Amino acid sequence: MPVTTFEGIVRNGQVRLIGNAALPENATVYVVVPLNSTTLPPANIDLESLLNKMPTNFQVNEEEFGPPQGKEVW
Repeated sequence: MPVTTFEGIVRNGQVRLIGNAALPENATVYVVVPLNSTTLPPANIDLESLLNKMPTNFQVNEEEFGPPQGKEVW
């Protein structure tokens, strides 16, 4: 499927295309967001702060996934 790119800006929750770009009604579009977007989670997640959010009575349980399905060895 051939594709082309357009630049746009989000205003009031809607993507506004820059320039004379016009798309046909009901066109299928794909939105690619740059990594520097403020809507993405922070890249440096602090493990200690995540662990501090866990309940103090949290217990780890072993999970059973059934018999081997391939060549894995346990």
